[in-house]
Formats: sequence, structure tokens, C-alpha cells
Amino acid sequence: MTDATVLILGATGYIGGSILVQLVKKHPEFVYTALVRNPKDNEAIEALNVKVAQGSHSKLDLVEKLASESDIVLNCGDADDVPLTEAILKGLRTRSTGGDRTDKRKPILIHTSGAALVAYPPGDSNDRLYDDLKVEDIRNISPDQMHRNVDLKIFEAGDRGSIDTYIVAPSCVFGAGHGPVRNITTSSKVFVQVALQDKQAFQLGSATVVWDSVHLDDLVDLYLLVLEQSLKPIPIQSAYERFYWGSSASFAWDAFAKGIATNLYKRGLLTTDEVKIKSAADFPWFGLLIKNSRTVANRGLKTLGWKPHPGSVIDGLDKEIDMALSQM
Repeated sequence: MTDATVLILGATGYIGGSILVQLVKKHPEFVYTALVRNPKDNEAIEALNVKVAQGSHSKLDLVEKLASESDIVLNCGDADDVPLTEAILKGLRTRSTGGDRTDKRKPILIHTSGAALVAYPPGDSNDRLYDDLKVEDIRNISPDQMHRNVDLKIFEAGDRGSIDTYIVAPSCVFGAGHGPVRNITTSSKVFVQVALQDKQAFQLGSATVVWDSVHLDDLVDLYLLVLEQSLKPIPIQSAYERFYWGSSASFAWDAFAKGIATNLYKRGLLTTDEVKIKSAADFPWFGLLIKNSRTVANRGLKTLGWKPHPGSVIDGLDKEIDMALSQM
């Protein structure tokens, strides 16, 4: 697909911005548009030779129109916005039926979900390893899980056949961003901020809870591999076979908290390297951190040749804390 038109949502964000920078380098022949809410970010986006469409995710008519004019939509902006997703899909269905297209290639959606899809309390019957190469693992995820209502709409649209849909579900992402606007992940920054405010690092609950992590550079590589796959003629297959976990090395949140405590204590920023146990009720937006989320990214590893670097977020914690402190 030469001279493809690409719409990106989330171009000013940590993940989306980093993807956009690398995508423009890899495919300078594509024509790019980014939906941007804040006019102050326009200059940074336009410097990448990307056209700005001014508006927010709530401007559904605009989103639908932009999608209807695009060969490829990359949504890194919101994993839980049903009306937004419906507007994107409606626009892409319009694109698939004609418009100003000069070829018969189906439009493409690459959507960002997340590993909270399979976050379950320790000991829950669903608390297990989920392999994206096993279609039933993905198909059987409960519709009540976070992100799932949006993902199900995308799977349905993909199986109808007029849109080639792909979903990438990252785990805990770490590492410096390379985007035009925001370049630091939220989790490390919040943990450091609260530790400095309380003069002590914390963890939620006393149980050992395990997640997976992925370095942002490796995650960007995965997105680019998925995009390259989407540009190839593909055999008829289930949309569930176009789902990819973005996960590499596992880690425990209690070890993460202890790492922050030790690191900040050695810097002289805390008076103790002990970790305080806090209730999830104190941080309702971090309630996922008392649940396990365990995934294996075999589809990317075995079918796309994805090669993430070894090491978890804990191995990169010193740099994470440097970045967090630099923005305080």
C-alpha cells in the first residue's frame, strides 16, 4: 500500500508519540494526520510533517470523517471509549465501500488495548497465563474485564470482513519515550511522587502480585511489525488471530516498590528503605495492582519475529526514577 493515508489518535502521548516518530521514519511516503486536542501541541506534531486535525475524542463526527478518509487508523489514545471506537469503525466501513479510494485494499485498524484484560485476584479461577497464540485464551476472556467491551466490538468488525482489525495489548510499559510531546510513563512517576510526599515508598496490599512489562522501544518495534503484517495480503482468519500481547519480562509489584524504596533511600530522598503497605481503597485508580496479569506474547515472537530485549521494569528502575525526578 503506497501513499497510504494514516490517522493516528494519541500522537501526543507516551506510546502513540513514540510510534509516530518511528513510523514516519520507516514510511515517509505515507500521508499522516493526527487528531490533536490542545493547540499548543500542534507545532510539535507538524514538525514531523504530520497534518493536525484539531479536536478531541468526543468530536465523534470529526473522528468518523477522518477515519473515512484513512487507509490506516492507529488508535493509541483510549482503550475504553466505546463511542470513539464506534466512530472509528463506522468511518472505516465507509472507507471500505469506496469513497475516493483507488484500490480495493481493506482499511486497517490497529487498536491499543492493555494487559488489564486479564487482571485477576490471586487464586481466582481465571488467574493464569494467557497465550495470544492460543485463540481460545483470547476468545474466552470475560466480557466484564477492563477494555473488553471495546475489544469485542473490534473483533466483531474484523470478523465481518470489511476492515482488517489488529489489537495490541501492552503490559506495564517502561523506558524513555521519543515522541513529540509526552515521554514518561505514569506508573513509575506516581510511585515516586507518593513516596516523596509520604517520605516512604508503598505497595498496595501485602500479597505478591505479578505482571509483565515491556520496554517502550520494544513495544514500538512490535507495533511496526504488526503494521507491516497488516500491509501484506492475509488469508481468511479470525480477528482473534490478529491480537498481540505487548509483554516481555515478568516482575512482582512488591519487588518494584522495594526497588523504589531502596533507590530513593540511597539518593537521600527518603529516611527509610522500608515499604509501607497501603490499601487499594487509597488509590482506586491503581486497584489493578492487587491483581495478577500474566501473559505470553507468542504471536509476536513466533509469527512476526519480534525480539524484545531481556529485562523487566525493575532492571530499568534507576532510569525510570531519574526520569520521574526530572519532571518534579
